[in-house]
Amino acid sequence: MSGKTGKTTANTLLEAVRESLFRAGRYDPGSAVPPAAILWTDADGQWEPLVSQLRLLMPELLTLGEYNPKERTGPAIWLRCVIERLLPDVELPEKTIPIIYMPNVNRQLLRAGEECPDSLKPLVELQYRGTVWTQRNGKDWTVEAFLVSEDGLGLDVAKDRETRQAMLRALSQLAVTPISRLRGKRLEAEDFDRLMIADTPRELLLWLSDPVHAREKWGYERWAAFCSRCRDEYGFDPEGEGELVAAEKLGMRETEVWQTLWKRYTESPALYPGIPNLLRRAKPARLIFDKEPWPDENETEENSLRQSLLELESLSSGEARKKIEELEKIHGTRRDWVWARLGQSPLAEALQHLVTLARKTAQGLGGDSPKAMADLYTEGGYLADEAVLKAISSVKSAEDARAIKAVLRSIYLPWLEDTARRFQDLVAGNPLPDKNQTAIMANPGQCLLFVDGLRFDIARRLVVLAEERQLRVTTGWRWAGLPTVTATAKPAVSPIAEKLSGDLPGEDFLPMIREGNLPLTTDRFRKLLSKAGYQVFNSSETGTPGEPSARGWTELGEFDRLGHALQTRLAPRIDEQLELVLDRIQALLDAGWKQVRVITDHGWLLVPGGLPAMKLPKYLTESRWMRCAAISPGARVDVPTAGWYWNTYQHFAFAPGVSCFINGNEYAHGGVSLQECLIPDLTFSSDSILAPLPVSIKEIQWLGMRCRVTVDAGSNEVTADLRTKPNEANSSITTPRQVDSRGRAGLLVADDSLEGTVVSLVLLDPAGRVIAKQTTTVGGED
Repeated sequence: MSGKTGKTTANTLLEAVRESLFRAGRYDPGSAVPPAAILWTDADGQWEPLVSQLRLLMPELLTLGEYNPKERTGPAIWLRCVIERLLPDVELPEKTIPIIYMPNVNRQLLRAGEECPDSLKPLVELQYRGTVWTQRNGKDWTVEAFLVSEDGLGLDVAKDRETRQAMLRALSQLAVTPISRLRGKRLEAEDFDRLMIADTPRELLLWLSDPVHAREKWGYERWAAFCSRCRDEYGFDPEGEGELVAAEKLGMRETEVWQTLWKRYTESPALYPGIPNLLRRAKPARLIFDKEPWPDENETEENSLRQSLLELESLSSGEARKKIEELEKIHGTRRDWVWARLGQSPLAEALQHLVTLARKTAQGLGGDSPKAMADLYTEGGYLADEAVLKAISSVKSAEDARAIKAVLRSIYLPWLEDTARRFQDLVAGNPLPDKNQTAIMANPGQCLLFVDGLRFDIARRLVVLAEERQLRVTTGWRWAGLPTVTATAKPAVSPIAEKLSGDLPGEDFLPMIREGNLPLTTDRFRKLLSKAGYQVFNSSETGTPGEPSARGWTELGEFDRLGHALQTRLAPRIDEQLELVLDRIQALLDAGWKQVRVITDHGWLLVPGGLPAMKLPKYLTESRWMRCAAISPGARVDVPTAGWYWNTYQHFAFAPGVSCFINGNEYAHGGVSLQECLIPDLTFSSDSILAPLPVSIKEIQWLGMRCRVTVDAGSNEVTADLRTKPNEANSSITTPRQVDSRGRAGLLVADDSLEGTVVSLVLLDPAGRVIAKQTTTVGGED
């Protein structure tokens, strides 16, 4: 497999390459194992000047070359041992994917089979167990390609030879130049040459970050020139005064030139990792009024904020909310300090979400019916739940997590309890789900995507992400089947719900198939969907949307599984899971589905430190779940009950408020609360929706590097293309051609190095959607 990239949000080329490499290793932990390694092939060795700089930011970066473990460089067999973690002297950071930079090696050489040099053969199989950092068209990233591509920096760079040479000469300097300084103009040789000429602020910051190494690297002549420039531009002599004096001047910012240098530092502070510690050592003993430049002042403020948050657990909810507002006035400005960008102000970051929580929970949710409460919740009440997840995600250390827990148990837990009890009281007189709720059925051309445990608040995040990708989203909500466990609630939102019924809840709350009175298993569920006319396919497939009246069912999502496994540690995993869901939606739309309707079974509760526990004697139940229980025949329980979705004459027990029947759960569902019962119903579509054209591929014939295609199409508005990734137009290796009136098209692959590459022949409709595809080998099979 090869790594797909996307538009960067980095500030420098160095950071953009790091970000792109991270994205290349992205995977779905629910359906795939991590790539064994990310291979970085560089046929001309263009990237070598940047690799040593990049290694400071990425200790997992290894290099193919002569054995030099201090520089994390070695031959192929040594690299294999390192990534398999067989060498205790060479440590890789935990939970990182090793990256192997391979100068003067191209990808085709790795794929040459027996012709591959023996020195590289230990790495060959990693291209199958791992991923390769490539462009969308499958080619190696060159420096020029990364600068101009929209998947890289998207810069305007001249194409002449002089510019290319100057660009490579200046790569070390280019790597750390803020991208903002390169945008808005056409970059030519002169612009890159200018980077080689004195950029005193950058060199001064590099020296401050690592004074000894910088001086050794520069040599005498460059060091002397550097000192001269500092004397002229900053009134400071590095040779005579040293780095501590310079760091004090940087922190004090008493003149315009030092203020400008500080601004330059704050643009990309990660590039100068040694400066924070230097500022600690250089801080003057006199009274400091401007605390922002001094990292130890920020640490002191974080410690003070942590202690203040811990003390909130002993206060009433109202007092705690008032204190949160006071703390925001003191600490909110620190989110604009450079230390927040470096991840050194996690509690200040979390505080903004705690303020949202305090304001959203200041009053309980009103409403005189479940529907009225739901309307208030969907109009803004859900933001309290979202704020909780974001506050938890803002911190990493155990001591910071304890501070967040103290606040949430003081402010959020009482509000959650009150809201749940009010909702339960209303449900007692207005049973759920609403009898007017329509069944879920797919329209022709629509694919149903089931995502387990997609709670309403995180579904709203998904909507925002989708709209950023220019997708149209229709939002709605519905009630989950009760109890809110997958066994009951998933079939309730499926198109085969009408074929199911219930007799007794049993231990598992599973419905029965009306015809034959058989319990609903996973296999029977899928067969019923197929019998109802639905294409049922797994998470790596897209079905055949071009079929007449096509309807699809597929599943994705790890929210509920991760919640049970990780408890509150689910919170920082939510964004990555949402990206995977959105990628899946995009892939289904790109494959030709007119719409993707996202449905789910239930929501959940999540409170750090655990939900309250209560006892329900075992002898009264057939089974006890976290928030619900199947009642034994003839037994009477002293907890609320509700009718089972599949047979409302059969009642189940549920825990009052947000309590659990099982102790020690921070994450739970199965009960009756807005967070568990109100579920999103979202429909996604692209901007261009056209009826798919009937078409099929009849023949593919290769004559050298020219591909002749014959298709059976009812229209000549069909275009043929060859791609390394069928659903990505940027992966094309040829010039797309429209099929002629005889159903034929000729495609030339100009790059001889692609011979033998397995690609996809795709047929496209006028909107650019893939309506047919077939794999083929460039140049033909041997």
